[in-house]
Amino acid sequence: MIVRTPSGLAPPPDLVCVVLAGGAGTRLWPRSRSGRPKHLLPLAPDGRSLLRHAFERASELGGEVLVVSALEQAEAVARELPELALDRLLLEPEPRGTGPALAWAALAAERLRPGSVMVSLHADHHIPDQQATSVLLSAAWWAQRAQLLVAVGLRPSWPSPAFGYIEMAAELSRPKGLPDAALPLWRARGFLEKPDQARAREMVDAGTFLWNTGLFAWPARLLLEELARYAPELEAAVRSAVDSSKDFGSEWAALPSGVIERLVLERSDRLGVLPSDLRWSDLGSYRDLYQAAIEAGQADTDGNVAKGPTMLEDSRDCYVDASSSRLVVLLGAEGLAVVDTPDALLVCPLNRVQEVSRVVARLRREERQDLL
Repeated sequence: MIVRTPSGLAPPPDLVCVVLAGGAGTRLWPRSRSGRPKHLLPLAPDGRSLLRHAFERASELGGEVLVVSALEQAEAVARELPELALDRLLLEPEPRGTGPALAWAALAAERLRPGSVMVSLHADHHIPDQQATSVLLSAAWWAQRAQLLVAVGLRPSWPSPAFGYIEMAAELSRPKGLPDAALPLWRARGFLEKPDQARAREMVDAGTFLWNTGLFAWPARLLLEELARYAPELEAAVRSAVDSSKDFGSEWAALPSGVIERLVLERSDRLGVLPSDLRWSDLGSYRDLYQAAIEAGQADTDGNVAKGPTMLEDSRDCYVDASSSRLVVLLGAEGLAVVDTPDALLVCPLNRVQEVSRVVARLRREERQDLL
């Protein structure tokens, strides 16, 4: 029996979905900590964790699901996803970036389902869009039928210097066996990571650049081949670590760090991009959380979003997250992010929340492990 998703597309044969859940979320300090990062927090507008949302999104695609996380987060992930079998949870002894993580996931996918096609998504992204299933399955079908590394791109809403960009080239002819419901694909000309404001404006005006969402699909074997081509030492080291029965931890720790975009996608000539208009956010800052809550209709008449024991008087356009038991009061405030936890209080303008990672860097320099 062919199982069809709500999008009308059936999953391609041997689909394996990979949820990357090992990030730290430093710009969401003090709510996000090393042992309780943002994907494990109830930050989605419905009060559930981003990891739970990502896992359900992956499950809805209809294939196997693997989760890649950090060893120190193992118990928390298991509590959040009790239905996930332990052999589907890949635990990194320490983070080495998306390159090694996805290489390990590709090896696991090939051993689980030889000839598999992978869909990779991040656990800390917010995608409140029913069209996500159609987009991700379209990317998977294209990856399998055209033997391409497929990136999902988002048509930019503004010239943001905080995102990476993908340049579109020509639209590709549809290969044999591609379902009629699959969305069209373009050849990708290349990636550009976080340009300055002027360059971002030029790219948006050109109309051929898309935001990189970090959503990908590829045949697992093809990704491993391209890693062996462009980063052979890393690919070999990941294989050696994964196959090691005694020294996995030390071998993994010795791996060079690297993100998949720089290791492979910026170099490969087998790259396609699927344009989309998904409602998508990486929820990388308190401003993103504020905007997501506004879109979910959770702001008051003065544009404030408040969680926990709070009292706002003559204040507007503020984001307040009070997770301790004490009352947080704002009087005459405008455009602030206020995050109160039992051991730390953050107050900063909403237009400067991208700089919160500076605080985390300083805490590390001062060896304040109790606050990290």
